[in-house]
Amino acid sequence: MAAVKDGPWKSLSSGKKVALAAGLSVGATMGYLVYRHIRSSSVQCQSKEESRISVPLDVYRSIARYQSTFLDIVNQKSGAQINVLPNTEEQSLVNFLIQGSPEQILVAQCALEKLATDCEVITDVIDVPQMAFGRIIGRGGETLKFINRVSGARVNCSKDRGRSLEEKGKITITGTRKEIQSAKEMIMEKVIENETVRKRISQASALRQKRKLPETEQLNKAQGLENELLKLNGKDLPSPMTELKQEAPVPVHGFTDNSDTAENSLKSEEEEILSPVSPLEISKFEIPSPDLSFQPDEHLEVYVSASENPQHFWIQILGVRSLQLDKLTAEMSRFYNSDTSQEHRVDTIIVGDIVAAPYRDHGTWNRARVLGLLGSGLVDLYYVDFGDNGELPREHLLSMRSDFLSLPFQAIECSLAGVRPAGEVWTEAALDDFERMTYCAEWKALLAKLYSYSHSEISSWPSVKLYDNSQGKALDLGKELIRLGHAVSCEDEGIGLRGDWDESRSLQKMLDDMTGATSELSMSCISLSEVASISGSVDDTVDEEFN
Repeated sequence: MAAVKDGPWKSLSSGKKVALAAGLSVGATMGYLVYRHIRSSSVQCQSKEESRISVPLDVYRSIARYQSTFLDIVNQKSGAQINVLPNTEEQSLVNFLIQGSPEQILVAQCALEKLATDCEVITDVIDVPQMAFGRIIGRGGETLKFINRVSGARVNCSKDRGRSLEEKGKITITGTRKEIQSAKEMIMEKVIENETVRKRISQASALRQKRKLPETEQLNKAQGLENELLKLNGKDLPSPMTELKQEAPVPVHGFTDNSDTAENSLKSEEEEILSPVSPLEISKFEIPSPDLSFQPDEHLEVYVSASENPQHFWIQILGVRSLQLDKLTAEMSRFYNSDTSQEHRVDTIIVGDIVAAPYRDHGTWNRARVLGLLGSGLVDLYYVDFGDNGELPREHLLSMRSDFLSLPFQAIECSLAGVRPAGEVWTEAALDDFERMTYCAEWKALLAKLYSYSHSEISSWPSVKLYDNSQGKALDLGKELIRLGHAVSCEDEGIGLRGDWDESRSLQKMLDDMTGATSELSMSCISLSEVASISGSVDDTVDEEFN
């Protein structure tokens, strides 16, 4: 013990003893850390594994398109290393090499499989009522383009459609599952909107007054017209040299200035209706119709609002515009039946003017075009929204408020495709049966399909086929006239829907201008002039009506 006590440790100073103790502690610590590092590296080398996973080439492209940095994201989430292997064998597959622990590889595989599922492009087909196709497609296809753009899916509406709008039509949607779900939701919104509009149309149709004349009134009118023609064919016929001002018709937005009322009052009533042509030269068939809106192979619901014969009748297309017409009629009737209506008295009328005219004893007011002055002193009128005619004293006509002119005229002049009278002219029985089959001015819907299109110098009109589905099956009214012996089959002389028919110029313009099938109107006659100033259309405010 004495030797130990007298050894080197005792000979060390206190400072050296402290330094030596500290050095031993640091060395031990460093040794432990080195040991842990070597042991950890050995364990990692022993547990690191590799795995390969393959996905179809189109799925890989879809993943890369929707998530371009997906490899980095999977690496960060899983901790594994993922690389794309060069493809030397199967060209339709893409191989991934995953390196890491079993847990890391499992996480990476799950992440890749989820990406493949989420980004896989699939195709789904849904059935929706054909009557909703117009609203889903929209004006010029704008609604369909919007659905494609917002959802990211590709949506296509089938062109194979039946003759009943109650039938289902197929819509094909291509995209990822998320995109398809988004597109479906937007499509169903349009289907619900369409159902809402149809309910409102049905309610409005039930309130519409029938415009067909009673048989006794029709007979009296026919006799009066015959006497009128006899007068005009005699010496009472105005000479072309009559002092009528050779003025062009004023635009439909207003009338001539009333400052010369005193001078006009000195003229005869005949001279106060200014005309560039004789009233006899204006054929009812030559009154230009608004642009029709049909697509080839498309069936639209229509009312037959007036009829002269199967080769000359007028229709209204059911939709938002027909609702707007009912709103317009109600607002005009309220306005012109008020005490202030006399402020809108017309002093001078020009042939071609659009005036406000009462309709018989209905108490309703409609828009009418002045055709001329009859020998009886009555003004001959054409109701531009219905297609029928009327005769009224000039003092019953009032000037149009400008915003009442914003809605396009709704009466569309048509002829029935593929038929002509069995004899030289249509018989009275044929006319009666045609009015009965078309529910003329009774506001019952038919289906119309565009067949061809005819043109004159100042007017153009479609030839259509009409179908009645009220009995559960599509009855072709043209074939029914042939079956009844009133008509024979013939080829239409108009321009067909193919060949030299300028589809881009006319068909799409017709669809844009008339149906409004894709979007709701403001439903405020007062605001018509405002919305009409936007690209000439009043079809762009649907959302407010349904929210």
